[in-house]
Amino acid sequence: MAQQRSTTAPSRTPGGGRAGRKSAVSGGTVPSIASGAAGRVAPLPGELTLSFLARLAARYHLAIRDLLAAATDIGGQQNLTGMLCPDSEIHLNAQARARVAVLCRVPPRVLERALPAWRREEPCGRYGAGPVGRLMRGEEAVAAWGPVCPACTAARTGRRVPARQYLAPEERVCARHRNWLLYVPGTSGLPVPLGRCPEVIEAQRRHVRLLRRSPARAQAFDVARAVTNSWWDQPWPVEERAWLARLEATRPDNADPSWWKVAARDLITYPETVALARLLASRPLQQRTVAASGGHLPYRLGELPALLAKAAHELQRPWLVHHLAAVTHGPLFTWAHSCVRTRAAPTPAAQKTLWKVHSPHRPRPLSDLLPPPESRTDGGQPEPRPVKRLRGHSLQAERAFESSLAHARAFHQQYGHLAVPKEAVPDGYPLGQWLANLRTRHTRLPAHQAAALNALYPWWNAPWSTLWQRTWHQARDHAEARGPLQPTRGFPATSYSLGEWLYLQCTRYPTLHPEQQRLLTKIGIDAVAAAAARPRRRNLKAGAEEALAHARSYAAEHGSLASVTSATVHEGFRLGQWLANQRNYQRTGHRPLPAGRAQALAEVDPWWCPPWNLKWQRSYHRARDAADGQPLRPDSGFIDLDDCLAGRWLRRQCSTYDELHDEQQRLLAEIGITAEVARTAREHARTAPKTSAATPAPDVEDKAGHARRAADPAASPGRRHTRRAAEPKRPRGPRSRLGHRPDLRPGFETALAHARAWHAEYGHLAVPRDTWHDGYPLGVWLFSQRNRAKQRARAGMPPSTHLSELAAVDPWWNPPWDLHWQRNYYRARDHVKAGKPFDPAALIPSTGTVLGSWITRACMQYQQFHPGQQHLLNAIGITPEVAHARALRVHPWRTAVERARAFAEIHGHLAVPRDTIQGGFLLGQWLNKQRYRTRKTGPTPAARTLTAIDPWWNPPWGMAWQRAYHHARTHSRHPAARRWLQKQRRGWLLLHPDQQHLLTLIGIASPT
Repeated sequence: MAQQRSTTAPSRTPGGGRAGRKSAVSGGTVPSIASGAAGRVAPLPGELTLSFLARLAARYHLAIRDLLAAATDIGGQQNLTGMLCPDSEIHLNAQARARVAVLCRVPPRVLERALPAWRREEPCGRYGAGPVGRLMRGEEAVAAWGPVCPACTAARTGRRVPARQYLAPEERVCARHRNWLLYVPGTSGLPVPLGRCPEVIEAQRRHVRLLRRSPARAQAFDVARAVTNSWWDQPWPVEERAWLARLEATRPDNADPSWWKVAARDLITYPETVALARLLASRPLQQRTVAASGGHLPYRLGELPALLAKAAHELQRPWLVHHLAAVTHGPLFTWAHSCVRTRAAPTPAAQKTLWKVHSPHRPRPLSDLLPPPESRTDGGQPEPRPVKRLRGHSLQAERAFESSLAHARAFHQQYGHLAVPKEAVPDGYPLGQWLANLRTRHTRLPAHQAAALNALYPWWNAPWSTLWQRTWHQARDHAEARGPLQPTRGFPATSYSLGEWLYLQCTRYPTLHPEQQRLLTKIGIDAVAAAAARPRRRNLKAGAEEALAHARSYAAEHGSLASVTSATVHEGFRLGQWLANQRNYQRTGHRPLPAGRAQALAEVDPWWCPPWNLKWQRSYHRARDAADGQPLRPDSGFIDLDDCLAGRWLRRQCSTYDELHDEQQRLLAEIGITAEVARTAREHARTAPKTSAATPAPDVEDKAGHARRAADPAASPGRRHTRRAAEPKRPRGPRSRLGHRPDLRPGFETALAHARAWHAEYGHLAVPRDTWHDGYPLGVWLFSQRNRAKQRARAGMPPSTHLSELAAVDPWWNPPWDLHWQRNYYRARDHVKAGKPFDPAALIPSTGTVLGSWITRACMQYQQFHPGQQHLLNAIGITPEVAHARALRVHPWRTAVERARAFAEIHGHLAVPRDTIQGGFLLGQWLNKQRYRTRKTGPTPAARTLTAIDPWWNPPWGMAWQRAYHHARTHSRHPAARRWLQKQRRGWLLLHPDQQHLLTLIGIASPT
């Protein structure tokens, strides 16, 4: 074991931060070393740059550190950063590459073709211009690599010197010498003999043939690798023997079995991964998977028996069908789910979804799984190994999930399910929204979170609606409480809505999801019972009798049915809606009423459905009640009625008496309005004076004044209006310089006293409009004063003295910005004065609080604020620097934008490769994510900022073209740039107009 992992101990170079001895050649020059070279040292195809430098150093009989010191030496200092380890890679700038080319005596173009990382990055040094080297390590920073087969290295170089090269998955096997080229973190790799595992060599041949058919097969291999690695991490069934035999056959003699099981993961699962990749890439299998789903998204893999049977046959594991049938999560389920959801369409968008491997399903890097090297104390005892923090694991996210899971557990204990409506907020927690978000991305959940939710409630992410699930639980509870359901009798014991829902499920039973059918079977509704189900019908006769009983009760209480509107509810019964339906049927004839029902309604109220408008009928009943017991006086316009509205309606009926229906005239005759009475009322309305000659007595005015005004709008306006009309207008006195009349000054003093009292209590006058202070409407008064101040400002007038008095109380009583902002500012000021924790740069208060959210918005908009607002924020410690620091912590993308701006200032563009790192930040990956997000959801704040930095950071064409354009712009004399420009001239008409414009800017015009 120790021999397998024995490597050169990691050491930091002087540029990496640890003081080291001065190299033996650090003071020398490159020509002095090159003069002693034994000959030309050529690179191996695909070799790592650091591996090539190690072989070059061995040819010069130097240590690798000495060669690096010579290649990056600037005035006796090593312009080198990073840590030198056996699994490191190095990036060199142009000057350092030139030195290495001199040392190895190989032309730069040959080195560029052979070494993939030769010109991948132009690192920046810490000692100014000159040769620069940057060491990188780790599976995220360095592409997949492995050791070169020792026999192949000896045959090509004539020396048995270890070498490393970049390897694709299909290149891990050296078929000639039967070796597996194993990558082990912290080492230079390990060649593993495959003499006892011929199936691995045969799988490599199948893998190569698979990749020749279509480029999409490489994506299928990534999905298959995620699937086999998920099986590897789970406890193996007792039937699994092939992997155990392969582990024993390939394990080195001195290797620890537990360590070897982790390190040889990809080797042991390689044959199954290739077989599964071939299976998943098969278009016929994809189509059969879609057909087997029946148009439903799968809930578990057992619903796709053809896929499981084919996988078991290809992997030669018959027991795999039963093992995978209950799987509801994982990479294979995600693939099947995406296949059914996209219908296995060959479109680019569907293929991208089909072959997507989400982060929780990706194989964990070996550097996270392998234990660190064992270290011992001075006494010889082994030290405890530190616990590694897994990459991609967020402690805050896990705590938030556990908190939400506790709320879900409480809800499940109370209701027995997790079919929570999206808008539900039990106990003040948005559990419905949280579960809805999880259902949206249930295929991307980590395995332990999905297992916790499945253990709590198996159907939390069912591929049907939560309403269906809640109704099913209602039906299950009904069956447990009242006995089995009776589909053949129309579910008589259930409520009407539940019975209708159950019958609807029976009619749709063949098209339901298989899991829905299984759930219905649990409550006694199988396929046979569903076929024999009868609809749940209400007893219409009993319902009509109930409605008639309510109608009789309402008519006995109110005297008629005329006042029943569509919204009327009588003793819990929707009488208005029922009666409106009956009237509609009676008038339209679309659905004639039974003769007995119409007769029963006529017995309750003969005019329940009159041929005229119901509003007339309601007004008639009101006038009849008003005229009951007293004679009508048409010669006075019915002003003696207590109800003025009834009198007005009677006058209107008299004026249109001849136009009324015969039955309407008969009804009016019942309350004394005949043709003669109507004629008398019309004559009175024509001859009655428009104004009153004398003012009536107070008691008469109090009793009949309102009725008389209603009967004759042109009558005398009343005592007060008569006095105002008789008195002459008073001359308007001179205005006070305060902007108020002298008689209003006492009122202003009263309001000002309330304002001073409010300010003394709260320290400001940012009073809401609806505020009352000691019974005085202070908010409305201050609102009017602010309006008056704004009117004077718009008119170009100086502030009045009384407004200056308010400014003396509070200088910011009328700020030029929103008053809501001012009130929030005072809350923050009071928070600071109270001595509570306040550190905006450290996110205190938290952004999750109301005050913290406002402070965050203020920091984000600091530069756009009014100078007065900035002055107020400075008074509580929010300076421009603090605002900038909080904005960076709240929105981490601002830090990334600053990295992008720094890169653009150096290079003039943002067309960076994916593996570009700027100041330790993965700038290339971040920019790729921003491009994807912008194309999918539209411009984001980060995208708008990036557009201001480089308008072509996200062009509508490929980034390869954009990078080639910038290379041609800055290195126009380079042969590759010239060839590229000639190609653009030949295909000018096929270019995008903006591409043509960019080429025009560097002097490339249309060939025509």
